[in-house]
Amino acid sequence: MALRSVNPLAVNLRLSSAALNPHIRLMSIGARSFSTGNQHRSDAAARPTSYIKGTVNEPTSYPTPNAVHGSYHWAFERAVSVALIPMVAVGMVKHGASGLFDGVLALTLLVHSHIGFDCCLQDYLHKRKFPIAGPLASWTLKAATLGTLVGLYEFNTNDIGLTELIAKLWTA
Repeated sequence: MALRSVNPLAVNLRLSSAALNPHIRLMSIGARSFSTGNQHRSDAAARPTSYIKGTVNEPTSYPTPNAVHGSYHWAFERAVSVALIPMVAVGMVKHGASGLFDGVLALTLLVHSHIGFDCCLQDYLHKRKFPIAGPLASWTLKAATLGTLVGLYEFNTNDIGLTELIAKLWTA
């Protein structure tokens, strides 16, 4: 009886089904398959196009700088927020003194609120993900801001005014 020589390292080695498949083995070592068949341009034209332009290896295109986006927009938001602090303080000290100050305070509060709500809508109801609800919410916000502007104008001209309201709220 002839003895077969057995590799001692391969005795307890069990090959998985993936290792038995020659295509998976070639992919695991980094080999790639190629095709020698003719690929027609009509096949590529028949594929649906994506909204992604280019390939993975191409650099992304950056939007052109715009004064209402990016750092300018952020700086304007911060300036409006910081401007509200002394304006509310002056409104509490000199209540009812100036209709012009009431109007500026109302407009600044309205711009601050509109920018804040608009940022929330842009973050959570983006037009690309919500093609109907996103623009609808954005236009609803614009309509509500316009309605609030009309209401604040009426309140400042035909009623006690915003600074007098702040003083009454603090003394109530």
